[in-house]
Formats: sequence, structure tokens, C-alpha cells
Amino acid sequence: MRTRTIAALAVAASLVAAAPAAADSIAYIKDGNVWLTTSDGGRQFQVTASGGYSDVTQADDGTMVALAGVRLHRLDRQGNVLADFDTPVSDTRPNGAKAFYGPYDPAISPDGTKLAYSYYYRGVSQDTTCFPPECATVGFEGGTGYSHSDRQTAWDESGLGKHSGWLFPSWIDNENTMLTHATHAPNKEVVLDVVGDGPSLLRDWFTDTTNGNDGGQMAYGEMTRQRTKMAFLAGAGDDQLRIYKVAQFPHGGPHGDWGSSLTDDEYPFICAFYDKPAGGRFGPPSWSPDGTRLAYSDGEGVKTVNIPDWPGDGCNTDGMSPNGQLLVAGASQPDWGPADVPAARPEVPRNNVSTLKLKVGKASLRKALRRGLKIKVAVPAAGKLTATAKRGHRRVGAGRGRAKRAGSATLTLRFSKKAKRSLAHSRRAKLTVRVGFTADGAGKAEYATRSISLR
Repeated sequence: MRTRTIAALAVAASLVAAAPAAADSIAYIKDGNVWLTTSDGGRQFQVTASGGYSDVTQADDGTMVALAGVRLHRLDRQGNVLADFDTPVSDTRPNGAKAFYGPYDPAISPDGTKLAYSYYYRGVSQDTTCFPPECATVGFEGGTGYSHSDRQTAWDESGLGKHSGWLFPSWIDNENTMLTHATHAPNKEVVLDVVGDGPSLLRDWFTDTTNGNDGGQMAYGEMTRQRTKMAFLAGAGDDQLRIYKVAQFPHGGPHGDWGSSLTDDEYPFICAFYDKPAGGRFGPPSWSPDGTRLAYSDGEGVKTVNIPDWPGDGCNTDGMSPNGQLLVAGASQPDWGPADVPAARPEVPRNNVSTLKLKVGKASLRKALRRGLKIKVAVPAAGKLTATAKRGHRRVGAGRGRAKRAGSATLTLRFSKKAKRSLAHSRRAKLTVRVGFTADGAGKAEYATRSISLR
């Protein structure tokens, strides 16, 4: 690791103008939902409206994977859930009973086919200073798992697998990842992995303890697509955002060799770092597709800085943003990609029934009272569904459902206990069924009504 003293730049929010918007986007989380913004912050697009999301990652074609509790949702740009799956570490038992914790930090490959994620597990080891039987010690270990991006994937599946000992994966290309933050000393903090080549075949790279990073901790590393620059969080409290130059992409020293086979040019060197983040902690960084800007988050929201290219052998802070520009207040977990932000979602007009069509399932009155009444609805987009049934002016049943995408969705209308008693001895019941639909991101609902007769 090349060592030298470099400049620190504070990152207070700045009101300087952003670079002109390109056909790219930054995905982020705000108020538990997935959003997209143009790179100049001029236009935001709400992808989901259901809440419950804590992290998001996007592929080059705009496909996204978002973390919802211990499950992963593959999303399109309109918020339709294309796949809902878990991982081998998605343990839903309460704390204390869990064997695994995760997944965290999802990262989708550029081509959208694979997914990497962090996990933790309870590890048991021996204390050499004690006498039996009080020799077992319990601590948390960490690792990185790999998965298909649309389904649960076992770790023994060929071409994927896992690595214990490192966290915070990021993709260099569709086959190579960079892992950071070793959970065991004296392992290197930054290693490279060829995905699927085996659980022990990692390539050691470096640890940097210079410029105030005495513990050597590095996390959430990401490299530009051009393989010329990198950004990491550093420090025990993630209170540094470090920028490195990569003179030559390393051929990789085998694990256990501690990088002794690397040349000087294959070691990166730090060019500058930002410190004093709002709220005391930085969030994970993400590079623009052209490698000239960097997004990150802190206690104020998602921000960006300009990072110049450094030709030749050196680097300096000339051309670097002295301050971070606040892009989206209250946002976190930015992930920059080349896909554009969708056009504004059209608002569904109130009481416009032209796009909402109902089909009530055939059922006898007795069967409907016992099992509920199935209602099939043709909808124009993903969104929420509600249904009510009235006999005359009296409400006798209700139901709720969700459409995951445009097309056909089904919900069940169930009768109240009072209605079941009053209708139990009826030979016929004339009902008015009303279904409401609210598209994700739309503030207004549309309704469709149909009269039915049950015998």
C-alpha cells in the first residue's frame, strides 16, 4: 500500500450547480420506499408505495432488487414486483434463536442476472486461556453470499456460492466482485473475487491504516467502471469517505500470500478523503457510469461530489468538489446506474371506469358465505384493491388485495358475521359489489360497480 499524507475535504452541503443531467439515474430509499432521481436532482420518480424497503440496487437495464425485511424483491421501473424470494440466511426466528442475520447490502450484477449480499452468523470458537468446560466463546462472523437475482439460491449451486470472512460486495463487472471489511485479522481489508471459482480462492489486495485510519477498517468499497478510481468508507464509525486512484488493475495475489506478488503499480494510492459528515456517519458510495461523480449519503440525505480523472502517475484535489451537493433530502442508500428515470406516472382519474373491469366468480350463496366471493379485476398498473358488497343500503362484506403488475388480479370479498346470520336462510341475495383501485404513486382511486345475484 502506497502511503502518504493527503488532503481532507469537509462535506457540508453546498448549493453549487450540479452537472447537466445525463440519461442515467440514482436509485435510493426514502421513507421506506424505492425512488429514482435524475443525476441533477431535477426530477424524482417514486417506484414503490407499499413501504418496508431498506436498500436498493439497480442493473444496467434498470431492473432493481430491493431489500424488504429478510426478503428480496426484483422490481421493474414502475414498481411491479417481478420476483419475491429469500436467501439461505433469511432467518425469521427471534433474536437469540437465529443462526443467521441477513441478507444485507444487496448488489445486482451489471447484466442483472446475479446478486451478491452480506450476512452475519453466530460463530463458536475455543478460548485457549480457559479450562474445560468453560472454553467456548460465541461471536458474530460475517460473509458474502451469491444468488440468482430472481430466486432463492443455495450456496452449493455451481457458479455462485459464498465467502465467509468479508462483507459489503460490489461488482467490478459481471464476473468479478470486490469485498471489504475482513472479520478476522490479519486478513486484508480489501480482496477481489472471481464469482463461482470456489470458497477459498480470493485474491488479497490491501489494507490502508494511513491518514487517521488507525484500525485499518474499510467498508462499502466501489470501483469505477473504468477501473481507475475507487471509493471506500473508513474509520470505526464510517466517518471518512476515501478516494483512491488505481494505476493498474491487480492480477491478484492468492489468499494467504498477503499480496506479496503484486507490483507497486497494482497497489492503489489514496488521493483525498472527505470527513465530518452530517450526522457523524457516511452512507455507502456509488460512482456515476462515467466515473467522474460520486454519490453517497449522510444524515442530511443523498449528496454528490465531482471527482476528476488523474492522468499520469500522480493525483491531487484539483477539480474535486470541496463540498457535497445535497441532491435529495432525507434519502439514503444511493445506487447510480445508466438507465434513465421513467416519465411521470400518469395519474388515474377518479371515477373513470374505462380501465377497470370486474368479473365475479360463480358461487352459490351458501358457498360464498362460507368461503368468500372471488373477484377478478383487470387493472392498468400495480396498486391496491378494495371491495365492498351491499344488500340495499346495508354493507354486508368487504375485502382487500394487491395487484403486483398490470393485468389481472384477484381478491376475495368476505361476509361479516352479522351478514352471514341474516343471509343464512335466504334463498336469494341481490348485492351491489364495488371495487376500488389505487395505482402505486397515484393519489386518486378509480371505481367499478356491478350488481350480482347469488342463489
